[in-house]
Amino acid sequence: MHELPLLIFTLFLQGSVGVTLWLAFGSTQRSALLPAAGAFVLASLGLLASALHMGYPLNAFNALRHVSSSWLSREIIFASLYLAALGFATLLMFVKKPGWKPLLVVAGLVGLVDVFCMAQIYMHASVVTWQHVNTLVLFIGSVGIIGSACMAVGTRSQSTVRAAIVIITLLVLVRLVMQPVWLADITAMDHTVVTFPHAPLQMLEQLRTVHLLSWCVSVAGMLCFAAGGLKAARSPILLGGALLIVGELMLRFVFFSIG
Repeated sequence: MHELPLLIFTLFLQGSVGVTLWLAFGSTQRSALLPAAGAFVLASLGLLASALHMGYPLNAFNALRHVSSSWLSREIIFASLYLAALGFATLLMFVKKPGWKPLLVVAGLVGLVDVFCMAQIYMHASVVTWQHVNTLVLFIGSVGIIGSACMAVGTRSQSTVRAAIVIITLLVLVRLVMQPVWLADITAMDHTVVTFPHAPLQMLEQLRTVHLLSWCVSVAGMLCFAAGGLKAARSPILLGGALLIVGELMLRFVFFSIG
């Protein structure tokens, strides 16, 4: 798939923002250095994949010329600010200096703005299947699901696991309920708009089985994760977390394949 770098970029960055938000607002861990460093590495790899997608990485600088009118320019700026704030906060933790907590809060909020800009890029594209609020819901859902799964898997705190269960369950169900609304809306749109090299609705029909399987994997992961968390059983939590991540990968594959 030629959009693989964008799949890596969007999921890695959104997962990183999710972990950062947990560290800023919801984590009870004494040491946030390891998850913060992991979030920084994840975001860095995502941004690297995004730069490589442009063919010539220095083209990223050319994309900054139209901040007032381009969602891509805004997305690049906020992604850079997010990475800088997260990196500086991680550095302060490493040298055991104060001030890292407020920086994590700033990084998390900037990261959310970046995810919003990221969604707007696709919602304003000429692809009928992307021109819907479902795109924003999908992206924000990935932030919460990946971030919560990673934090729950990496902690022994039952309060963190229970909070992760609530967040993941709500996000999976909200996105699931959104699907029939999205399908009805895009089907009702003018089908004369066709993007090269294929019609998105036709491609969605071809990937119907993969799309359905993606949601089945996501729901199975949610149920397994919740069961393991409520019973304080480690194995189901790990399996549920893995299924949730696989579900996100499959959903994002479908998203870019129909674009």
